[in-house]
Amino acid sequence: MSGERFEKEFSEMMALMERHGSVLVTGHIDPDGDCIGSMFAIALMLEEMGKTVMCYAPGEISELFLKLPGASMLARREDASNFKHDLIIAVDSPNTARTEHFARPCENEDVINIDHHPTNEMYGCVNIVDGDAAATTVLVYRFFMSSAPDRMTSDIADCLYLGILMDTGGFRFRNVDSEALRVSSELLDLGARAFDLAHEYIYMKKFSTLKLLGLVLDSLRLHLDGRAATMEVTSEMLEKSGTTLKDSEGFVDYGAALDDVELVALFRETAPGEIRVSLRSKNHYDVSALAERFGGGGHVRAAGLTLETADLASARETIVKGFKEMLD
Repeated sequence: MSGERFEKEFSEMMALMERHGSVLVTGHIDPDGDCIGSMFAIALMLEEMGKTVMCYAPGEISELFLKLPGASMLARREDASNFKHDLIIAVDSPNTARTEHFARPCENEDVINIDHHPTNEMYGCVNIVDGDAAATTVLVYRFFMSSAPDRMTSDIADCLYLGILMDTGGFRFRNVDSEALRVSSELLDLGARAFDLAHEYIYMKKFSTLKLLGLVLDSLRLHLDGRAATMEVTSEMLEKSGTTLKDSEGFVDYGAALDDVELVALFRETAPGEIRVSLRSKNHYDVSALAERFGGGGHVRAAGLTLETADLASARETIVKGFKEMLD
């Protein structure tokens, strides 16, 4: 999708950023690299513009992200709740529920919604949404190049490159396209540290994370004549390995590595009576449609949802039943 489509929206976004003095930049629950990279890139620009800025995304945040430029603007929930702001910028969040309603539909305050999920509900006063973009950071990059190329720094380039790197699985996923590769190349020219980011965020793992991975792989089950796979992360596994839920980021992709598997689900116990489910599809099956049935969403080949149940077996049965309907 060409950048020209959003020239009007980019102009409106810049006008709102220039007009307001206090900005909350928020993202989705348990933010990933694309969400964090988008938040920090925008926040760094706003800080340079002299604005009062705070970043917040609910849920758990990997300690690795705290090493990124812009992490000093990341706030606790209490601080974000009490932060007096006149503009909200929500990134990588298809609906306001994914931000735990820190972002609200455009009514009494200005809201900018910038996202690459096809299921986005267009809740902003300004909506910059392209479901064909490989990552939300691609859209943020377009905004910089259109409206503020002189404000691009090597720190911002790092944040944007990380988002593309992680949302493409290190350039392995089907969402890799010519724009993602072109933007990544241009970010390298602008100072992004390709090797350092790939080494730290894709390759390196803690010993405790590998211990958790072993336990999760041991839970791997095949269903529907080997065309579907499920795995789980339990509180007992976390305690045994000395890890947190964020250490299981990306584990769902191990199920997708199996030759004959078309659909994968990773179940994670997040709270009493609550199980978060990550879904993956290797080919044309639309897991976002299944996620939406339970209040979730995402992309055709990668989506997520939350089930209100304390029983992993029931959660597995629900999702496998949905998989069966897709495969029949």
